[in-house]
Order: sequence, then C-alpha cells, then structure tokens
Amino acid sequence: MNPSKYSIWLLLSKEDEAYISETIQLLGEENDAPIFEPHCTLFSPISDLELAKDIINEIKINPFQISTNGLNHSDLIWKSLFIELKTNIQLTIMNQLFDQSFAVDYDFQPHISLIYKELNMDTKKTIIEKLTVKNSYRMSSLAIVDTTGPVEMWETVHEVFLNK
Repeated sequence: MNPSKYSIWLLLSKEDEAYISETIQLLGEENDAPIFEPHCTLFSPISDLELAKDIINEIKINPFQISTNGLNHSDLIWKSLFIELKTNIQLTIMNQLFDQSFAVDYDFQPHISLIYKELNMDTKKTIIEKLTVKNSYRMSSLAIVDTTGPVEMWETVHEVFLNK
C-alpha cells in the first residue's frame, strides 16, 4: 500500500465556503465531476503528518481577505477552471514555512479550483462567461487533508482556525 500523502489547504470563511461550494456543486453535476471542499492549496504533497501539524499549530496569522484576479483555466486537471488569487504577504509566509520544511518542489500559484475535470477549451470559455465571482474572499483556517486516494475520499485530518 502506498504511504499517505497530505496537502496543506487554506480554507475559506463559512460564508465564502458556502458561496463557492454552490458553484463547485453545480459544475460537478453538469460535467460529471467530483465535488470537493473549496480551498487554496498552500503546499503539496507531504508525507510527514506530524511535522505538518507542528508547523500549522505554530502559525500566528489572523483571518484575512484575499483579492482575486478573476477566473482562469489551464490544462492541469487540478486547475481546469479556477479563481486566480493575488499573492499577498500571508500566503507567501505560510507557503514558505512549508517550503523550508519539506523537500518537495511545489509550484505555488494561489487559486481556488472550481472543477476537477479535463474539459475542452470551448467548454471552459463558455463556463467562464456564465460565472461571476467576488473580488475577494475571507480565509479563516488551515487544514491538513489526506489526498491519497480519489477526490471523493479526501479527508481533513487536522484543522486549525487562524487567530481571531
């Protein structure tokens, strides 16, 4: 059996999570794609769960707003269609904490994926034309998610709310 692999996610406030979840649910149903929790991946993959917990437990950042650059798409299934986020100091600091602690080459491009599915360019453009997104989102917690298996089996194993 393969060892577990984990991802470090930045999670949205309850209100923004509900807002984006509706879009993920709708796109998943319309395109036969998996449904997943809205998030911004800070770092992935890692295998040392205890070290990741130690790092997350020590982060002292308040909940914060993150601005967007709008909708975008790529050829990567994990970024098939996404909300592009503007890099800010909080994102940079948190990503660097993991980058310094794990020997993994993770290309951090902050975003919130809306669908995990290979789609042709015309379909992506049509979806983007129909969607509207907010100009910013509130981030309120960090999570370690077991992303070993298929999307439907992903599970949060540790979550810490950002300082209030």
